Amino acid sequence: MALTSFLIEYKWVLLFYIIIFSLIYINRKKFDIKGIVALYRTKFGLKFIDKITARYKELIKLIGYIGIGAGYVGLITISVILVKNLFSLLTKPEAEAAVGLIIPGVHIPGSPIFLPFWFGIIALFTVVLIHEFGHGIVAKAHGLKIKSSGFGMFAIFPIAFVEPEEKHLRKQKDTVQYSVFAAGPFFNILTAFLVILILSFIFIPVQGAITNPVGFSISGVQEGFPAEAAGLKGGMIITEINNIPTKDYNAFSEAMKYVKPGEKITVKADNSLFEITTTNSPDDNTKPYLGITGLDNEVRLKNDSPLSRFLFSIFTWFKTLFGWIGVLSLGIGLANLLPLGPVDGGRMLQVSLLKLTKDKEKGNKIWINITIICLFILIINIFLPLLRSIFS
Repeated sequence: MALTSFLIEYKWVLLFYIIIFSLIYINRKKFDIKGIVALYRTKFGLKFIDKITARYKELIKLIGYIGIGAGYVGLITISVILVKNLFSLLTKPEAEAAVGLIIPGVHIPGSPIFLPFWFGIIALFTVVLIHEFGHGIVAKAHGLKIKSSGFGMFAIFPIAFVEPEEKHLRKQKDTVQYSVFAAGPFFNILTAFLVILILSFIFIPVQGAITNPVGFSISGVQEGFPAEAAGLKGGMIITEINNIPTKDYNAFSEAMKYVKPGEKITVKADNSLFEITTTNSPDDNTKPYLGITGLDNEVRLKNDSPLSRFLFSIFTWFKTLFGWIGVLSLGIGLANLLPLGPVDGGRMLQVSLLKLTKDKEKGNKIWINITIICLFILIINIFLPLLRSIFS
């Protein structure tokens, strides 16, 4: 029965991967397959990189140099987040994960986010493409040879890549190496800010002009917390708290400021009333907590006609896609700045350590030790919440 439910819930996810892995197997002679990585190398996009670089060479170099500073700020930021989250997880059993595994279309226990399948596949590929384009265009601006580009799979994740000549890169000045390594994450972070601007100045104003707010939906409730005990379920739309209309989550959050932990409140959702006794927030014992997740403001069209609903569904699809591209751009950009082995942050750190120690053996030894420590912290951050969710 459990297997049947799993197959029904994830049928499209399974079908997608069956098709992808079948195509890779059929064309296996054209792929470079090493362990869980399958790469299909082409020259696709290289002429475009050459054209852009020839026209904006100095500007691209400048962006790459700015990316060095942003890269180290990101490296420090993501490292501090991991350490703080590790401390919270070890000292507060109810603490939520700040990082986690994300597989499009799959609910992973303990993961702080659920990524819808098709939005996830499209957004992930877009973000990775931008990331690799950043590496390639900055490398080309510094005169480095680009061997190939292409696409493939890293385990179950779709990837794209641009492959500079590694030996040539390692012979460049430190600043050139820094800028090439930092370019991918920096382009992701720039993409995240661009998405925020697009959402803020295009999608949100347009939506406000054609719709009325009616409340906010929840995608789920946390096991063992007040919302679950009161009977709230994922998919419900909350419209009132203590007889006060809440047309969006901001209004609900504002009303919750006057509620204390342990206080009983009445929430209206899907035209039914639910009495909930709040508990202490895992992050701040002085604040109330309900245990609702996946909050999303809900609206209704002012002109509710079949054509309007169709056009609005397309509008909403693109708005959601842009939102996921922004979220994943920031997340993947910062993740790639971890001081961890072969990822961009780790490679930047390696160059710095070799420069500071002026001893290749000593610098690499320190770099390996930092990589091991970072990997250990990352594993605990990811798998401790997962194990707690499974065995709780």
